[in-house]
Amino acid sequence: MHELIKEIRAIAQTGIHYTKDPYDHERYERLIAISNMLYSKISSSDVEAIERFFFPEKGYATPKVDLRACAIKDDRVLLVRERSNGKWTLPGGWADQNESPKEGIAREVLEESGFAIKVISLYAVKDRDRHPYTPKYPVSLYKLFFTAEVTGGTPRDNIEISNIDFFDVDNLPPLSQDRVLTQDIIEGMNHYRDNRGITYSD
Repeated sequence: MHELIKEIRAIAQTGIHYTKDPYDHERYERLIAISNMLYSKISSSDVEAIERFFFPEKGYATPKVDLRACAIKDDRVLLVRERSNGKWTLPGGWADQNESPKEGIAREVLEESGFAIKVISLYAVKDRDRHPYTPKYPVSLYKLFFTAEVTGGTPRDNIEISNIDFFDVDNLPPLSQDRVLTQDIIEGMNHYRDNRGITYSD
């Protein structure tokens, strides 16, 4: 169902971008409203939250990009605990305009954890819908995972993060599965230990 909702939303968003007809514009806006209502019925979010968080963009509909770092120090992985759900994840977030992916992930790690990193390599590019992240999102999303080494800094809580720590890969805390899966962390550690193994891509 969520795949059909995404398609309706993408068609409507692209239609609004290109149409010159005010009546078509109104019809496309209605399709967006319908897609928001449909998604609210299959998720735990209300329509207002969906409109605010998932659909701020305009123009031709393209996938969003999420950056994540498997940042390592002394053979342990850096994780941050989200205030929103009390669970842990690899630090990261949405890619920003005017930043390369490496610049973006270094900024995200510093903002979320207080640690500076040296980005080593890209180890996975994943289409979120092809993996068991939960819940499903009403937009297409690509996840870029990087290995990195912690080069300095100290833990620093912030408005989004309540705790920062390093973990052995075989003793991970409860993970925020909308952001990261155990397999993502294992793949990152293996890629780092194997000195840049094969990069996974959907």
